[in-house]
Amino acid sequence: MVLQEEFRRIVKDELARQGMSQRELARRMGVSNPMINQYLSGKFCPGLDVVERFFIALGLPLHLSPHEARQSADSIE
Repeated sequence: MVLQEEFRRIVKDELARQGMSQRELARRMGVSNPMINQYLSGKFCPGLDVVERFFIALGLPLHLSPHEARQSADSIE
């Protein structure tokens, strides 16, 4: 699913940009590290409520467009 892949890419890129571990993200979200891994590996497809929790924990605006996400990812390279 394209949206799920885009979600995973945004989260992984933002983790790298911030130098944040999945463990820290899990702590901020109040979930287990294995749960984060299951979302980021594609085993679970997040609902909008979960996407919102990821974005809040990462300090990302909830109105992030694919174009803005690509610009953010390009700035890492």
